[in-house]
Amino acid sequence: MIVPRMPAPLRTPDELIAVLHAAFPPPDPHVAMRIEDLGDATIRMRVPIGDRPLRPGDTLSGPTLFSVADAVAWMLTLAHLEPGRDAVTSSVTMQFLRRPQPVDLVAEGRLLRMGRRLSVSDVLLYSDGAGAPVAQATVTYAPI
Repeated sequence: MIVPRMPAPLRTPDELIAVLHAAFPPPDPHVAMRIEDLGDATIRMRVPIGDRPLRPGDTLSGPTLFSVADAVAWMLTLAHLEPGRDAVTSSVTMQFLRRPQPVDLVAEGRLLRMGRRLSVSDVLLYSDGAGAPVAQATVTYAPI
């Protein structure tokens, strides 16, 4: 299988996190999302759970998982756009695979396509330390 070459990231993790936190300020800096790794077509982010409200059964809510997947795809898309440009969600398909544990959420995103009009990313979400994902999302963004 031939994997298309993705453009190298134009923005640094610090620049991306600054954009994320400017748009969506974290309620507590100790539980803010952070980028652990940024490659040419990949990103790994961590979301500390801290004392976030949990659903019955000590699990994370679906909206929490959705917002993390969306943020990961947005960061991966912005990494390939010139500073000052943005992107908006075009579509999301998400599969909830198993119950997340009340531990940090780790998200791994992979850029499948970066075009002028659309970017497509695959995002896997894991409970920290777990080998199998708790959710998978395919996210399409429209650069503006």
